Amino acid sequence: MPRETERLSIEGSDLRALDPARPGRVLLTATIRNHAPFAQAWPLLELTLTNVRDEAVIRRAFTATEYLAPAAPGAGIGPGAEATVRMRLEAQDLQPVGYRLYLFQP
Repeated sequence: MPRETERLSIEGSDLRALDPARPGRVLLTATIRNHAPFAQAWPLLELTLTNVRDEAVIRRAFTATEYLAPAAPGAGIGPGAEATVRMRLEAQDLQPVGYRLYLFQP
């Protein structure tokens, strides 16, 4: 299956605390879009959490099985299709104030 990451984009994303009393518990939502006229293999999604100086405090890559759960990722993302990412994460004592998302193929 094709892996043309340059034809995939993150259309929008948001990272917010689930509970103001526990800022390390966050919800990441994002929309991935395939701009290609053909189906593609699911990319990896790299999330970097940042501090007040925009410095990376932690970075992790997620597979489609992780970021699309509980929906099954299937064979790939269809031509012109969008997929919604929704992940609850525990950032423990990191208290992130920002983030960056990046799509890539292994």
